[in-house]
Amino acid sequence: MLEETLMSLVIRHGRVVSSTRVIEDAYILIENGVIVEVDREPFTGLSSTVINAEGLIVMPGFIDTHTHGIKGLDATVNREPGKILEMAKHYSRHGVTGFLPTTVTAPFEELAEACGAVREAMSEWRSDNGARILGIHLEGPYLNPEAAGAQNKAYIHPPNIEEFKKLVEASGNTIKQVTIAPELEGAGEFITFARSMGIVVSAGHTHASYEEGLRSIEIGVSKATHLFNGMTRFQHREPGIVLALLQSPSVYLEIIVDFVHLHPAVVKMVIDYASPRRVVLITDSIAATDMPDGEYELGGLKVIVKQGICRLADTGGLAGSTLTMDKAVKNISRLGYEFKDIVLMASKAPAESIRLYNLGDIRVGYQADFVLVDDDMTVVKTMINGDIVFEK
Repeated sequence: MLEETLMSLVIRHGRVVSSTRVIEDAYILIENGVIVEVDREPFTGLSSTVINAEGLIVMPGFIDTHTHGIKGLDATVNREPGKILEMAKHYSRHGVTGFLPTTVTAPFEELAEACGAVREAMSEWRSDNGARILGIHLEGPYLNPEAAGAQNKAYIHPPNIEEFKKLVEASGNTIKQVTIAPELEGAGEFITFARSMGIVVSAGHTHASYEEGLRSIEIGVSKATHLFNGMTRFQHREPGIVLALLQSPSVYLEIIVDFVHLHPAVVKMVIDYASPRRVVLITDSIAATDMPDGEYELGGLKVIVKQGICRLADTGGLAGSTLTMDKAVKNISRLGYEFKDIVLMASKAPAESIRLYNLGDIRVGYQADFVLVDDDMTVVKTMINGDIVFEK
């Protein structure tokens, strides 16, 4: 009993926001890094540590399932466990408590090394390292070269199950999500195989038709990689895969809410049509995030960052972003959505979209991963397993 008391923590007097309710002047009791009680004050129990959250909003930590890099680091280029852990620390400054390091299309050997580095980083991770490393998101190389965007066409190729098996092995079975263009030859077999491995298949960098989109969803596509971006343009006579993804209640929808990739009106349309339960806020951030404007690289392609907007040097096309999750949440808040909706889009839906069901919400039995923000949605504290990993 003494040991349990010594490992307990209570956060008191905050406004606690979960996916289902807002509790004013509430407390959260945590034992051994897990939430054991959430209720309105007064707290009458005993705890070894008390954190006063008066005047602050306590939300589940943000989860980013699509991010390539931050602070000069890149998941495909910096293929070392220490660099991935360093990224985790930077993300936590923005309220992120879990992320999928996301690779770009690259030679097989580099992707295998990147998978190995993430695997090792995951095994070494402790809460004081920063955000949880939840697995790997392979964005490519199984994409449509005509919808490559900022993916290097030199290394894009059709789905290859044998190659993919080797990447899964290199990752130690930590690949959580793979992006594929479902219209490609062999994509059907690939989607079925990946799903059989428990890996989430996301449609992206695709010119699939509406009908091809529906078929891919029937056999296992359950997510959209940055909806609208890198996809067949929506047209009223040929709606393309975008409408198939929007209309399918089983599909989670990634959106980049920097108001550059999508107009605010389109953001609102997606959220209002699909509901916040299906919307997954992502950053698609690259190494230029939290860095000055200038020249950077993404997958071997030169990128120019000007006023925080990333564009390919040769075509001027968008090349990821410098968005952070706290900025995305502020942008969503400015569109008028409630705190509960923000929790769904920034925490719960992201976790559920990659089949994690003990993260992304404030409820008994969930991991004690929180972000404490002020009324302006500025991050004041980030907590993982009940440990403070960032404090403003």
